[in-house]
Amino acid sequence: MHNPHQHQSPTFVIHPLNTSGYVVAPPIPKVVRQTYSFLYLKKGEVLVELGEDSCLLVGNTFLLIPPQMPYGVKWYDSTEGYMGGFDEVFLLNPSNEILLTKRFVKVTIAEENVELFRATMEKLFHSSQQPHKAQLTLDFIISLLSEDYVADDYIINKLASRFMDDVFDRSQAILPIADYAKRYDVTPNHLNKVVRTKTGKAASEWVRISRLNYAKYLLHETNLTIVEVAERVGILDQSYFSRFFRQYVGVTPSEYKAQSNR
Repeated sequence: MHNPHQHQSPTFVIHPLNTSGYVVAPPIPKVVRQTYSFLYLKKGEVLVELGEDSCLLVGNTFLLIPPQMPYGVKWYDSTEGYMGGFDEVFLLNPSNEILLTKRFVKVTIAEENVELFRATMEKLFHSSQQPHKAQLTLDFIISLLSEDYVADDYIINKLASRFMDDVFDRSQAILPIADYAKRYDVTPNHLNKVVRTKTGKAASEWVRISRLNYAKYLLHETNLTIVEVAERVGILDQSYFSRFFRQYVGVTPSEYKAQSNR
């Protein structure tokens, strides 16, 4: 068994992970590293300790561990895959959403991506001595991981609940999806994905629903002008608000208000 972190802060390193049967020694001791670390399993099991948490990896899973997070491997069981590490400066796109989290990222590779992902990991291993080729391959791997990544239940619940509270809180403005994402320090795509996982609808869909429901309430229950209603629901362009409202309600805001007042 090779330790992929024998050298301090490597630019990029990858080693095959192959064990026969249940292996306790030699485990990777729990230490803090300055690099990203990863383990990818084609088959088998690995138990990893990450800070105060434990994470069991099984076949077709990828674990990405951020810098500064202490981790160690407790045992391996009939494994086949790869493990290694890389510096942030080695990345072509260090702003990818799965790289921005301060927690570890565990991704189960979607069935339709398994063969492509395995082939790409093999390509990464064989290009380890060709930095530019390895960079391109690693960038592609991270993009594949982003497609299959969904945050764990705790993060889903916390982020989705906070968003739902905010988007239907009538004491604050209804914001564009990008502004909510910025508030929560995530990307719009990630926010959409997490909220869809929890609620069945993307965050952008809930923004639309909130705006329409609030607009209908204001038009029916208040004497606000159309311009004022548009501003209240976070749309500053009255023409766009009228088109938006008619697209989903079937009538213009003025027609809806007139019908409500009859």
